[in-house]
Amino acid sequence: MTLAEPFWLILVIPLALAMWLWKPPSRTMGGLRLAALAAVLLAICGLGIRLPVQSGTVVVVADQSLSMPPGSAAIQRETANLIHSAMGPADRIGVVSFAETAAVEQSPQAGKFGDFSAEVGREASNLADALDLALSLIDKERPGRILVVSDGQWTGRDPSAAVARAAAAGVAIDYRALERSTAGDLAIERIQGPESVLPGESFMITAWVQSPVAESVSYELLKGGQVIARGSQSLVAGTNRLLFRDTAGRQGCGEYSLRVRREGTDPVPGNNTARLLVGVRGARPILCVASRRASGLPALLSKGGLDVESRSAEECVWTLEALGGYSAVVLENVPAKSLGQTGMQNLAAWVTQGGGGLMIAGGRDSYGLGGYCKSPLDPVMPLSMELRREHRKLSLAIVVALDRSGSMAVPVPGGKVKMDLADLATAEVLEMLGPTDQFGCIAVDSIPHEIVPLVEVTDKGPMRSKILRIDSQGGGIFIYEALVAAAKMISSATAGTKHIILFADASDSEEPGDYKSLVAKCAAAGITISVVGLGTEKDCDAELLKDIARRGGGQCLFAQDPHELPRLFAQDTLVIARSAFLEEPVGVRPTAGLLSLTRQPLGDFPQIGGYNLCYARPGVNLAVVSEDEYAAPVVAAWQAGLGRTLCYTGEADGKYTGAMAGWKSAGDFFTSLAHWSAGKSQGLGSGIVATQELRNGVCRVELHLDPDRPSSLFSRLPELTTLSARPGEAAASRKTRMQWSSADRLLAEIPLGSSETVLNTIEAAGSGQVTLAPMCLSYSPEYSPQRPGRAAALERIARATGGCERLNLADIWNDIPKKPQWISLAPYLLIAAVVIFLFEVIERRTSLLSIRWKPLRLPRAAGRALKRVLPARKGRGKPAVDAPPTRSPESAHTTPAESPAVAEKVEGQEMYDALAQARQRAGKRTGRT
Repeated sequence: MTLAEPFWLILVIPLALAMWLWKPPSRTMGGLRLAALAAVLLAICGLGIRLPVQSGTVVVVADQSLSMPPGSAAIQRETANLIHSAMGPADRIGVVSFAETAAVEQSPQAGKFGDFSAEVGREASNLADALDLALSLIDKERPGRILVVSDGQWTGRDPSAAVARAAAAGVAIDYRALERSTAGDLAIERIQGPESVLPGESFMITAWVQSPVAESVSYELLKGGQVIARGSQSLVAGTNRLLFRDTAGRQGCGEYSLRVRREGTDPVPGNNTARLLVGVRGARPILCVASRRASGLPALLSKGGLDVESRSAEECVWTLEALGGYSAVVLENVPAKSLGQTGMQNLAAWVTQGGGGLMIAGGRDSYGLGGYCKSPLDPVMPLSMELRREHRKLSLAIVVALDRSGSMAVPVPGGKVKMDLADLATAEVLEMLGPTDQFGCIAVDSIPHEIVPLVEVTDKGPMRSKILRIDSQGGGIFIYEALVAAAKMISSATAGTKHIILFADASDSEEPGDYKSLVAKCAAAGITISVVGLGTEKDCDAELLKDIARRGGGQCLFAQDPHELPRLFAQDTLVIARSAFLEEPVGVRPTAGLLSLTRQPLGDFPQIGGYNLCYARPGVNLAVVSEDEYAAPVVAAWQAGLGRTLCYTGEADGKYTGAMAGWKSAGDFFTSLAHWSAGKSQGLGSGIVATQELRNGVCRVELHLDPDRPSSLFSRLPELTTLSARPGEAAASRKTRMQWSSADRLLAEIPLGSSETVLNTIEAAGSGQVTLAPMCLSYSPEYSPQRPGRAAALERIARATGGCERLNLADIWNDIPKKPQWISLAPYLLIAAVVIFLFEVIERRTSLLSIRWKPLRLPRAAGRALKRVLPARKGRGKPAVDAPPTRSPESAHTTPAESPAVAEKVEGQEMYDALAQARQRAGKRTGRT
């Protein structure tokens, strides 16, 4: 026996003092009270005992990936419930599901298992994380077992480390195999090619195709969406090889896709198409994206010696594999909507985390007017597109009418609803205004609700708080009511520019009423109206919204993604302020910072025909500024994470190029800016080679070091920055510190998901940085062809931990080993204390324990009286007939006149008096009268 909390033994002192101060009335009650206090004290101190007990915890690990057969979830649910029904009162059962991730479906303290509800993805089998999570659910003080219900396929991290931890903890891993049928599955087992090649180099692509029977199949090999090989092939039953030859083009990344088809249906079509990425080593080209095909900037850059690839915004695919083929991107007067929200997110991540370069040239479709304010590219740019009062000719009054109908309560990715993003967009408009501007806000469903009255923007805090609390109230938005309320509110404005922003659902805008006459009256009063529609231009109410904006003299902007709303609201505000682009020719002058960009003097600069009015952020290299009253930046650059960003606010080639078009040094100027954006050639120095390979769904990045390297090669361990993205999704970034795998190698492992592309950049302090070629899986590992005996992996895991294939589920409780477990005696001690206390109450009221366990002791006078009354007996109780009668001294004084009857009466009275005295003392002791 041991005490879990021996500190509380200090309570012995006050308890002993209490017993001494308030002594019990009898020894019996004292013993009872002492026993009760001792039981309570030991319970507080956590008295316990270790006993071998055969009860423990079973955790069911259920595979929810795509490789599992149909109906496997129901079998796994039934498995958990059968184990639950066979367990004892002290046993526990938990459930863990896994696929791409692992999650606890039911903790061991819960009861009967319900159903699987955790979001774990389905396109991977992360068994290692599932086993680690299951081990964490088993108390170290209790025995346990793990039951894996899976097909035996695992991806990502090798589970051997988790298996070793389970074996060390004495936790056996059982398994129950559920395998998908392999009948009739035509599958590409794998496709292989070189990780990277040189420009113009020929190379082979090899594909292994598994066929269940001898048959003829057709195939297509595509490169960048274009078919480069097509034909048919007779296959034998088993594994077949297909060979293809190709020649590497210019620097960048080649994306290949192989498709095989058969006559009839295939039970697993997901493994009939496989992807392959092949990088092309060497200097990567610069992508120049212009708003019009006639732009001369790409030719100017090519003439300056740069490798330039020119495309329109519509031709660009802003994926990681596409961006990985370029050293820099030049956006020439391209509006943000041409890139899209996801495209801008990927471009920003590629610059900051992938080491890419970005150069933005101005124009009326760029910067603030082009919608870059509050966009994902805004934080990457060295210039701010804010509104400043001193640079605007007129004050501004804006009223925002927000749709808060039922459609605004629809959730969007990120844990918000549409209304939340509309609130944030309205708050962004408020933040852009100055203290002399005016602002008002109305929320509209079937009737308008004033949120913020039209007031000067002097205290933004309370106004912003009210805006962010707007929520959807159901119903639909009445367009006419919204316009009437907004027009009435802004009619009292004193600002020089009066503007209404109407936000509505493009597919749920009701009751337009006579909006045409109302908008005409607003136009006559100098009030402009813009519309931001949530949806697309093809939605049912889109034409109504566009007509309102056209008649109101404003813009009509559509956002299919609600996350774009803050950008669109900010773009409209900048347009209405009418100071985002200056159309008059202006002189410019270089600063000392220009030489760090061009590496050569360029002489005097000519005038430019106009520029986007922006402001330099702290810490930027301000290379060229305007010579007007604003002294605004014309060329600004900075380091953005691992990459570089440069902004030229003039128009490179167009209406507002001005005298810059005829400047003799224009080619050197723009070429130098683009060359600086692309950055210097990447490399890690001599004696360091970086490689990467795919192995079982994991991208292994290794640094191979020269054994004769200097000891101070790295000031710290190299860091790997990984950009990962799926088609149509924004890129995510994560950093991994590389670790030593041997004396001359460093390693980092990156698990890959299905259809996921990763772009790895190694940054070694003191040795430079390098971006590796993009990598991807051929297809989801869950679609890989299954071979007989795949459950052998589960068998090896079970054998390593002392487990077995679990056929009879109820027997799993019998196989839990007996293990000394800590059993707390506190509950039993507290029950004993309560029982003892009850006995003390009984003793106090009845003296039952004193009568039962102690002899009756009468007062001395009563004893003497009884001796005189009861006849003296000797031996076995016979009277002594030979003994002469004796007389007591008292009887010597008895007169003959006293009769024996009178003497007997006196002696009997004495006995009764003695008994009465004894009863009175007992009453005082027990408290009874």
